[in-house]
Amino acid sequence: MTFDIGQNILWIALVLVLVAVLLLYWLGKRMAPHNPNKDKLKSYACGEDIPGGQQQFYPNVFIFAIYFIIFDILAFIIATAMVIINQGFAPEFSAIAAIFAGIGLIGVISLRR
Repeated sequence: MTFDIGQNILWIALVLVLVAVLLLYWLGKRMAPHNPNKDKLKSYACGEDIPGGQQQFYPNVFIFAIYFIIFDILAFIIATAMVIINQGFAPEFSAIAAIFAGIGLIGVISLRR
């Protein structure tokens, strides 16, 4: 039975890191001051009371994020297709990119309505 020294070092490092993390977490819990009072348990918003009503939600804020995600993934697919073009798989990647762009744009258009 042979032992790979590199694999053993990785397991030892993993165990040591986990022990260090748990030890630091435990020490932080023991050393942190814990004196809750009425003022510390209240919600804080610049010294003002938070209204208890329904908060207004604007889904249009996320349209920019959706555009970014769609076109970021699309750029990755197209870049991958450009790298693989010499191996003859470019039509498949182009089709995947076109389908993904179409589905994404349909989803974004439906959100705008």
